[in-house]
Amino acid sequence: MNKTKMSLIAVVLASVMNSPFSVAAEGLFNPGKNSVNFLSESVRISGDLFLPDNYSPEGSFPAIVVITPASGVKEQTAGIYAKKLADKGYVTLAFDHRSYGESGGMPRGMENAPMKVEDIKNAISFIRTVAGVDIERIGELGLCSGAGYSLQTSQMDARIDSVATVSGFVDFIDYGLSGATQYQNGLNGDKIEQFQAQIQWASDARQRYFETGEVVYVDGIPPKSERLGTFWDRAADYYLNPERGGAVATYSPMRAAMSLDTRYFFNPTEHMELMRGKPFLAIVGTEALSAPFSEVAVERSKKAGGEAELFKVKGAQHFDLYDKHKYVNQAVDKLDSFYRTTLK
Repeated sequence: MNKTKMSLIAVVLASVMNSPFSVAAEGLFNPGKNSVNFLSESVRISGDLFLPDNYSPEGSFPAIVVITPASGVKEQTAGIYAKKLADKGYVTLAFDHRSYGESGGMPRGMENAPMKVEDIKNAISFIRTVAGVDIERIGELGLCSGAGYSLQTSQMDARIDSVATVSGFVDFIDYGLSGATQYQNGLNGDKIEQFQAQIQWASDARQRYFETGEVVYVDGIPPKSERLGTFWDRAADYYLNPERGGAVATYSPMRAAMSLDTRYFFNPTEHMELMRGKPFLAIVGTEALSAPFSEVAVERSKKAGGEAELFKVKGAQHFDLYDKHKYVNQAVDKLDSFYRTTLK
């Protein structure tokens, strides 16, 4: 297909979707936050593109795709990191995965790991079309479950040069088998029986949707009254708190039960050798109950011959690294040092 035909198709898509595809090609963005849209498997994705103060479409800027936590939206912690990194001189993109926030996609609340990986790949495709982005300097930043999605993507996409994670949840099969998911109050038996019960929920919900069109939802962030322990109390204090993550109107903690099976779809650290040549940084708080996920990822990366580093923010727990600037700023400074070294 020649360039003229490809350009015509891009213009038609931009017109049909009322999206800024043609703007990306022409470089008509401004420093700061820009609302953008792009396609992921024919579904509209809504994103915020952050550009540094010295942005110029004639420049050559490194770019970072920032991946939200499970059920998270771009205005929460992903947007915080995207803005702070743009202030450091990077072109950054935070976006709503399909079926979340302002993006399209039905049913809503699909925590579908393979689908999210495809969204990240398409976000990479989009950011590479932004005028002024150096396509040879593309990084990922995965937050919480976005860490697992980002590592899996990096193993399957040659366009990614380095990967960093913050408060990472990484191996999702292991998480489902942990005996500590947010659904514990509805589960019985040993860890295998509990895992299989969650898969049964997903299968039943999938069949009901097929037969009736009804979507069964489960609560991804249980209230403190569920008494699930310290981690989930802290999760509620962020996501259900109107002064923190709960302040975002497009956010919902509800997830489609039919996606529980695809939520527990892979363990990226089982094949860290596939990230060979791609530096990896994992940032955790010293008080984070989730830190073992990142510790395992770094250890397995090193054993596989990878370049990996674990950086600990003193005094921080998992959700402190979402929005508490005392800790976030330390993480951002470390990320800046990492990306300046690996995206050069």
